[in-house]
Amino acid sequence: MTAPGKMAGKTLIFLIVVVFGVLMIIPFYWMIVTSLQIPQNLRAFPPKWLPQPPTLEHFARAIEQAPFLLYYRNSLIVATIHVVLSVLLGLLAGYAFAVYRFPLKGFFFILILSTLMVPIQVTSVSLYILMSRLGWIDTFAGILAPDIASAFSVFFMTQTIKSMPRDLIDAARIDGSREIRIVMTIIAPLVKGVMATVALILFINAWNDFLWPVIIINSQTLRTLSVGIAFFKDPYHIAFGPLMAATTIATLPMILVYIGLQRFVIKGIATTGLKF
Repeated sequence: MTAPGKMAGKTLIFLIVVVFGVLMIIPFYWMIVTSLQIPQNLRAFPPKWLPQPPTLEHFARAIEQAPFLLYYRNSLIVATIHVVLSVLLGLLAGYAFAVYRFPLKGFFFILILSTLMVPIQVTSVSLYILMSRLGWIDTFAGILAPDIASAFSVFFMTQTIKSMPRDLIDAARIDGSREIRIVMTIIAPLVKGVMATVALILFINAWNDFLWPVIIINSQTLRTLSVGIAFFKDPYHIAFGPLMAATTIATLPMILVYIGLQRFVIKGIATTGLKF
């Protein structure tokens, strides 16, 4: 392809990316605009794409109607514990699958990956019965139990560690390092980009999780943000202003975290794709 042809191809790709980027941003922009609109403009036609004038009335109403600070705390506790345990266990399991040789290794690896194809709707009844027998209904332990480990984390870590030079591990063993020290001081720093990627994806999934928390939670004091917003709506009348304000409150932390870790996500995905 000639130089002008390459330039035209790059320009076309750039325009396509811009168009899709705008299409993805519009729902978030409209959510924020609606949360800042005065009540008279919420149903205006044609719709107003800028809040005229902007108001924080809907945020004040949302905070008055529901304890969002409590929901924030619960979501943060659940998401943080889920991410820490899943990334740590994924790192250890990924190291084992990538480095060790043991009977039925391929079978167990496929068995772990197969859990990704089983939706929570299929296992929710049996999980609820198990949590009930353990006495974990309406507890943080009950919310966290199904997500203590992540097959997604195990897969990412395994593929990343497989692509690393084996000489690093052999040299550490010759120097007398134990396996746990090798994982924490040699492997972990080298795969920190992938760990950040996995942590971000798991955090977003845990933050947005709705079905299992709404099944296992009975009291308002343990509601997460997703459950709290679902019960925030009036079943007979939807107040779009406060609802969009509540959704903005719940969504903003994820956007900020993604912006902060974006470079790790790109680096992690690129690194993981080196060897399959």
